[in-house]
Amino acid sequence: MGTVLQFKKKSAMSEALRLKEVSDALDHIILTAIQEKKMDPYEIAGLLSHRLGTLMKGFSYKDALWELCQKVVKRQAVL
Repeated sequence: MGTVLQFKKKSAMSEALRLKEVSDALDHIILTAIQEKKMDPYEIAGLLSHRLGTLMKGFSYKDALWELCQKVVKRQAVL
């Protein structure tokens, strides 16, 4: 049983690392576009909002996802 739990733990860590890599890549693209004045931060916010809306179309639990997004944004706003 300990081996199975350890396997799940590694799996969750690899998923978290993969998500972090994707997040870091998006941050790099967004920050570069802003710093090089290729895109206005408001345009980027609109683009990201649109992409989230598109992703939510295929998601069964839209209310739960929306609530999660709100919680994340509120926590980050405090930082």
